[in-house]
Amino acid sequence: MKNIYVLFLIIFVSNLYPDVKKKAVIIGATSGMGRQIAILLAKEGYELGLVGRRLNLLESLQAELKTKVVIKRIDVCDKEKAIDQVGELVDNLGGMDLMVISISSFVDSMFEKSFEVDKKTLDVDLVGFWYMADFAVRYFEKQNYGHLVGISSMSGLRGDARCPVYCGVKAFISTYLEGIRNKMIQAKLPIYVTDVVPGWVDNEAITFSEKPGTYWVVSTIEAAGQIVKAIKAKKKRAFIMPRQFLIALLLWHMPDSIYNWIGGF
Repeated sequence: MKNIYVLFLIIFVSNLYPDVKKKAVIIGATSGMGRQIAILLAKEGYELGLVGRRLNLLESLQAELKTKVVIKRIDVCDKEKAIDQVGELVDNLGGMDLMVISISSFVDSMFEKSFEVDKKTLDVDLVGFWYMADFAVRYFEKQNYGHLVGISSMSGLRGDARCPVYCGVKAFISTYLEGIRNKMIQAKLPIYVTDVVPGWVDNEAITFSEKPGTYWVVSTIEAAGQIVKAIKAKKKRAFIMPRQFLIALLLWHMPDSIYNWIGGF
């Protein structure tokens, strides 16, 4: 009951002070979907905290956006330092209502096969993701509200012979987010968790629409638009594109014999 009063208080204060802007932190804002999400959220009136490894790209995005923007170069694999740094970023931003985690070493994972590449995938996509998500969860629990958005992948729905480590990491992200969501529901906390499940998305590193075997490819701008809609609707899971749900149904229900006969998809 106490948490309901907190939520009503938040809504009441928001109505009293309509100029108080929401604050979003985007992990992985230097390129791809993360950059486009930042652009769209700025248009929605958010103040932004942007995180990435390439400071020059963060600075160029900061100069482009017409809102308050705080930037921080952070290596998400460096646990203690990364957590301290994202905490400083949130303090400088003046709070956090939303965290979007859009980080991936997908290109290396998909097209290179080595122990080092697999380790990088685990370090960035799994451990780095968890560091940032865990920070957000603890922060939101302390303030009794918030919204965590993580970007997983269609690849996490079934083990792909071409990239088993990448698939396993993305499966972890989806299952982890579901667990956090259920924890908040059972605790009756107004903390929302959204799992974004993209398919093929063209980006600065690679144009999947030009690759054989890809389908229903979207641009980062299209994907970001759908992600922002999912954020506003506080969806539990959002497929990018929505029709990818049809592929998900096939992946979930196709017998192993048929899946391996066709070589996955």
